[in-house]
Amino acid sequence: MHRMVASAVVASCILLFSLGAAADAVTDRAKALLGRGDAQAAYQLLLPLEPQRAGDPEYDYLLGISALDAGDPERAVFALERVLAVQPGNLQARAEIARAYYVMGERDTAQREFESVRAGDVPAEVRASVDRFLSAIAASRATRFNAYVEIAAGYDTNVNAATAQSQVAVPFFGGALFQLAPGALRLEDSFSSLSAGFAFGTDLSAQWSLVGGASYYGKYNRTVTLFDMASYDGALGLRWARDANAVTAVLQGQTYNVDDRRYRDSLGGTLQWQHNLSEASQVSLFLQHAALSYPDPTQSIRDAHRSIAGLGLAHAFGGEHSPVVFISAYGGAERQDDESVPHLGHTPIGARAGAQTTLANHVILFGTLAAEQRKYDGDDPLFLVRRDDKQFDATLGINYTFAPKWSLRPQASYTENRSSIEIFSYKRTVAQVGLRRDF
Repeated sequence: MHRMVASAVVASCILLFSLGAAADAVTDRAKALLGRGDAQAAYQLLLPLEPQRAGDPEYDYLLGISALDAGDPERAVFALERVLAVQPGNLQARAEIARAYYVMGERDTAQREFESVRAGDVPAEVRASVDRFLSAIAASRATRFNAYVEIAAGYDTNVNAATAQSQVAVPFFGGALFQLAPGALRLEDSFSSLSAGFAFGTDLSAQWSLVGGASYYGKYNRTVTLFDMASYDGALGLRWARDANAVTAVLQGQTYNVDDRRYRDSLGGTLQWQHNLSEASQVSLFLQHAALSYPDPTQSIRDAHRSIAGLGLAHAFGGEHSPVVFISAYGGAERQDDESVPHLGHTPIGARAGAQTTLANHVILFGTLAAEQRKYDGDDPLFLVRRDDKQFDATLGINYTFAPKWSLRPQASYTENRSSIEIFSYKRTVAQVGLRRDF
């Protein structure tokens, strides 16, 4: 459609406007080539003469429209700017420079130039062509919105992520054995959960978008209600995209509740750069920082700042099952605000891999694997050793879309944490079935 509109603008402008400059054999030949639709030949004819002919409005105009239709919009802008410098009222040149800005993705500038042309005394067919461009610019600034709600039920073999060991030796007390309280031992239970959220994106210009969203997740145990949890998340930021690159900067906040009480708040942000290596491959770099605070005064020594940097790579394969894979690696630091408790701070480093593939019509199999090591910054005051954790996670599930926007999602996950301090070692398996509605 854009080429048809462009041809209409060119043809209308050549027929209905006159620059009033003296014609010569070169410009006559260029006009003839453009009239036949051979912009590339016209461009090659005119380009070598630019050092001598630049500043001649007729030559610059013909060079501009031939460069634009030959695929060189930046040179077209330079040439047409020279026309407008000496003939600011030339609506023909202004219409073409607007089209060049449109092709380059500079929608705001293109819109201003098209509106300037439309406000002038132009024929109906030129006005109609300009209106089509303005409509295309308006359509490109749509707001994207999606939302979901999911309910699930399942079973958790370790609701409180605790050790199964009932007694522990504490070196600070000479290795004396202590009996752990019931709440510090592994507890299992069935549960139900509710999650909901939305995300949006609103184009502010050709390159800039406002993005954001919010979500809720709540997990409710049947009997061990002391460990019911809920999280509230929100994000708002800006996204810049051009050609194969996109940069997103987002402010993020979270409140995490346990047993209907605020347990931890988080406030920070993420900066991410994405680059499309091809239509099927993408690489990304990201930085995250968050301030963690614990509202309970007895837990305030846990207040900390967490920073993470990472690299990710994703690739979509073709073929019948259309598999998609991704891998990422990250590292960072979590440091306590209170320097007297370095044993609570740690340095995490980890990796994650995942894949999904289409098994059959409306059935997608997905899975993830993750590993993280956390080395703590000081010796534990009770166990007199430095804590070193190695955590492994695996998830496998199926997404079955049984009706438009409705899906059934059975999945199972396994977590194992191995720690140099036995009380922090645990294993956990969670199986659930979810029903999701997308909007």
